[in-house]
Amino acid sequence: MIFNHLPSFLKRFFQPMRSSLSKPQFAHVWTLALAMVINLRSSKLVHLPRVACRSTHRTRHGAFLNHADADIPALLQRQTSDLLAGMKPVAGETAYLILDDHRIAKRGRKMARVSKIWDHKQQKFVHGHIVLTAAILFRGVVLPWRLHLQKPKGQPGPRYCKLTDLAARMIREFAPPAGVKARVLFDAFYLCPAVTRACKSRGFGFFSVAAKNRRFTPDGGKGRKIADLAPGLVRHRGKNVRMKRSRGVARLRIVGVDGCLPRIGRVKMVLSKRPGERWRTTAAIVTDETGLDARATVSIYELRWSIEVLFKELEVDLGLGDYQMQSEEGILKHLHLCCLAHLVLTHHAMEGVGAQARKANTTVRLPRMQQRLEALRGDLRREQIQRLFKQGDSHEKVREKVDLYLRAA
Repeated sequence: MIFNHLPSFLKRFFQPMRSSLSKPQFAHVWTLALAMVINLRSSKLVHLPRVACRSTHRTRHGAFLNHADADIPALLQRQTSDLLAGMKPVAGETAYLILDDHRIAKRGRKMARVSKIWDHKQQKFVHGHIVLTAAILFRGVVLPWRLHLQKPKGQPGPRYCKLTDLAARMIREFAPPAGVKARVLFDAFYLCPAVTRACKSRGFGFFSVAAKNRRFTPDGGKGRKIADLAPGLVRHRGKNVRMKRSRGVARLRIVGVDGCLPRIGRVKMVLSKRPGERWRTTAAIVTDETGLDARATVSIYELRWSIEVLFKELEVDLGLGDYQMQSEEGILKHLHLCCLAHLVLTHHAMEGVGAQARKANTTVRLPRMQQRLEALRGDLRREQIQRLFKQGDSHEKVREKVDLYLRAA
């Protein structure tokens, strides 16, 4: 499918960008974002121009990504804030800021900020990039908010900054809607003084898992490693609970203990384990909201899985790791455009949901990623056909045939 005009049903999403972009930059932004959604092969520049006919050669897009002064990261943050405001948050609701890093293996050795990293998927060292990502979860809707490409040690450019310091900076700069409570979710790597102090300075509660080799001091007890404390606490003080899942329920044995973590302060630790599994699978969830019960703490931390789903959608369906640019600016623009494409799908799906997305304290049930992609592509096909043929019975069969050809294209 080839398009050369901005679809009418997406003008509400893209029009706010006009004020901060020139006319050619605005054309590049919406064509590239939609091309990532429509293209079924990949998001490489060699493929995207085939569906974005406003500029027919990949070098035009490459020049925009590498050299244009368009601030795509600022556009992403603005569109995320607009979508969040469009959901009409009310005082007393909770927004979750989820932090995690995503690793992208790249074979190009001359790319900016590429280094030797540990790839968890392949379980080996590879050359690639580490992208620190922050996403907002509100009423069950995941909105990518900010990305940062980490600079390895020893490379020219700005001073090296640790991922934990970058995460702390994101937390300090996050501004939830007025009256909305914020909680920060992250994994064990980010459970450090820099990140927890940033949460406390903003009044945000944090939820994380703690490594088993960390020392924990229960109230009225002696400090020991979590791996040594967990078996006895779960066996003698744990309770069996049933946790709701998207399909059925999961049985867990959980126990909550108040105490202190060195360099972190007073926390509540909740140990969670599936019955029948080995003790090494026990998860130790910690939070500074000590007033919550164990079951609620586990339910809140399980929301962190939303960012893993986001990574899968961005990489598999929208080509997050398909960039081929060597410059840091080009890579960052590609990453943020992928997130903009994801926001386009979310905006379109929320328009279909209607007023349900604006109901307070109600989880929004959006379709799955493949259904969102098919719905948007279907609306694009129908608008293309309407532009080609006027409404009327004489063109009905022709429109049906064109629709079949566009589906197969």
